[in-house]
Amino acid sequence: MLQEKKSIWDRIGAFRFAPGKGVTQPPPERGWKRFFFVLGTHFWKLISLNLLFLAFCIPIVTIPAAFCGMNRVIIKLYREGNCFVWTEFYKEFRSNLFKAMPFGVLGGMTLFASYYFLSLSISAAANRVEVFSAAIGILLLLFAVLFLNYAFIFLPTLDLKNSQIAKNAFIFLITEGGTNLIILASVATTALVSVVLFPFSLFPLMLLSFSWMQYVICAAVNDPLQKRIIDPFETPKKEEL
Repeated sequence: MLQEKKSIWDRIGAFRFAPGKGVTQPPPERGWKRFFFVLGTHFWKLISLNLLFLAFCIPIVTIPAAFCGMNRVIIKLYREGNCFVWTEFYKEFRSNLFKAMPFGVLGGMTLFASYYFLSLSISAAANRVEVFSAAIGILLLLFAVLFLNYAFIFLPTLDLKNSQIAKNAFIFLITEGGTNLIILASVATTALVSVVLFPFSLFPLMLLSFSWMQYVICAAVNDPLQKRIIDPFETPKKEEL
């Protein structure tokens, strides 16, 4: 009998999932092992996700929804081990296009106020930084980075009203010290490298920087999100069954 001719993609798939080849075991449950397992398995998806995110950020007003779409894909990859990038991204982008906008407006106003106070602290004092204005500017910047990151992860993960999303984001902001440090370090490193290495940083910014930054943040937020919000909500339902 004649063997059916296989395409190159069929051959790649057969090789990848053949016994002893490719991904043959479930991902580790948590920790650094899971972090690097998911990263290594879905590295190319992070690149396509970064390009997709940038394309949907072109109208500035859609940036909040684009963050929700990107975080939805990353959270699903991290928690479930796989997902369809375009399907999950676009579905979440569309459902949060208007819902995420108030958080985007709040973030824009907070960042502008931070810039104003930091500029004032430099221009108000001759040859020195005015401490009070600088402190306010830094606090506003930290609040914006932390609050928005929590909000844009909770929006695609939790089926809650905006007021409840904001409440949970604020609680995490003041109680999750370790997670806060990871978020700030991820954002600060991305911003610093992008500025210091400009214009050479344009290439990684286009391909990976944003999705990598959010991957680190989503991985850090996942455990406290599961323990403090999802598990307490699901436990009473399991007991009723």
